[in-house]
Amino acid sequence: MWKSIWAVKATLTKGLCWRVGTGLNTSINGDAWIPNTVNFRLSTMINYMRNVKVNKLIDSNRLWKNELIKDTFAEEDAEIILRIPLARTPHDDFLIWGSESSSEFSVRSAYKLLQSSDENPRAYALQTIYRNFYKKLWTLHLPTKIKITIWRFS
Repeated sequence: MWKSIWAVKATLTKGLCWRVGTGLNTSINGDAWIPNTVNFRLSTMINYMRNVKVNKLIDSNRLWKNELIKDTFAEEDAEIILRIPLARTPHDDFLIWGSESSSEFSVRSAYKLLQSSDENPRAYALQTIYRNFYKKLWTLHLPTKIKITIWRFS
């Protein structure tokens, strides 16, 4: 089981997104923090904001700095950023599972993420390449322990 988790680790981290609290630990360009976007990142990189944290976009009243955001980012990015809700009480930034509307991890959403990914086919290659073989194996009229042994060998 651990080998399987390790094999898909890089792909699963693509499902993680930072939920902005104070913004002190989340990088504008470097981290995934923008919901409903590709890989939860900006559509365009802002070079002069390479090492700037999200907290620079939040004012002392815990509101987004509208003018700064609209002047700095592409229109579509600015609109999405301004729609991100900020908590009234400051809290640390934390990771959520961005591939699910509930923000909670589920095997189903992880499976969908893996199926849509081209980068790590090894992690689920047996499932797609040998699908017909496994279907035939499980329909054979053999004792279950023999089917399981064949499945393990394969």
